Amino acid sequence: MQAVVEQTKARSEWPARRTLRGLGIASSSYYRWLREEAWAKQMQDVATPRPAQAYEALEEEQQAVRDYACRHTELRHRELAWRMIDEDVAYVSPSTVYRILREANLVCPWRRRTKRRRDELEKAQRPNERWGTDLMYLRIGVGQYYLVTFLDEYSRYLVHWELLTDMGGVSVGLAAQTALDKERNSWEGKQTATPEIRSDNGSCYVSREFREVLAQNGLSHQRIKPHCPEENGLVERSNRTLREALEETEFANRQEAEEVLEKIIGWYNGQRLHRALGYLRPLDYYRGQPAELHEARRQKLAQARHRRRERNLNLKQPTLPLEDQHSH
Repeated sequence: MQAVVEQTKARSEWPARRTLRGLGIASSSYYRWLREEAWAKQMQDVATPRPAQAYEALEEEQQAVRDYACRHTELRHRELAWRMIDEDVAYVSPSTVYRILREANLVCPWRRRTKRRRDELEKAQRPNERWGTDLMYLRIGVGQYYLVTFLDEYSRYLVHWELLTDMGGVSVGLAAQTALDKERNSWEGKQTATPEIRSDNGSCYVSREFREVLAQNGLSHQRIKPHCPEENGLVERSNRTLREALEETEFANRQEAEEVLEKIIGWYNGQRLHRALGYLRPLDYYRGQPAELHEARRQKLAQARHRRRERNLNLKQPTLPLEDQHSH
């Protein structure tokens, strides 16, 4: 009956629903037939061995992916792919890594989260254009401390952090001044850090002392709308990452806490591959040349794809790789 519907559609050039009405066939039956046909085809494809393709990952590459994934179980497939390219382990795309891990039953299902998408005009376009700042509570020994951070929104680089004994305007203002002085000195005069400061409406950020520090340095201040923490979402998300890294860690004193925080923030800035940065490090975007790093990865993938094609097709005469404008 499905063949009759398709034949009638082709001859009459009617849409599907008009054709079904003319033949007196319920649309639910027709679409059920289509689903059953698609399911049968899918089962047949699974049962049928897939022929070797020109760009199929080589067996040694697949084994390298599986071994690397077993050594780094905390990483998802996209970060695994880019780390393997950077470390010259295997040059395969994230989708290929996912397929290899799925076939080896090494993929854990995860639940997708819905989140607010930020408009392009809202995003910072260069380093030191906008810094987000926030406070996070930390229990150290029997005392309460406050971790204040300043995050460059373009690169997600944590520019400065301090442990404070209080959350007053004087303490936070001094931390902001220290952050500015440190960054201006680190750029060696090549760039003056005059970012816009984005914060919530906490008492320290609306205080006269904090405003004076910003005014003395010629900085503007953008405060988010009340009860809208997602507007300061980048620094909020970095705080969440730091808190996850600090889980089940108890500090006996402030010195111990600062030593641990220095290691974690060093990892966050200089080792952790950030999804929003195309799986580069915040340091690469803040002080590096991200376009060159992305291009180096693209060339590695293109060259590996060319070698893979020669091996899979058993070409006796080596060929020169074509200049590929897109990675695969």
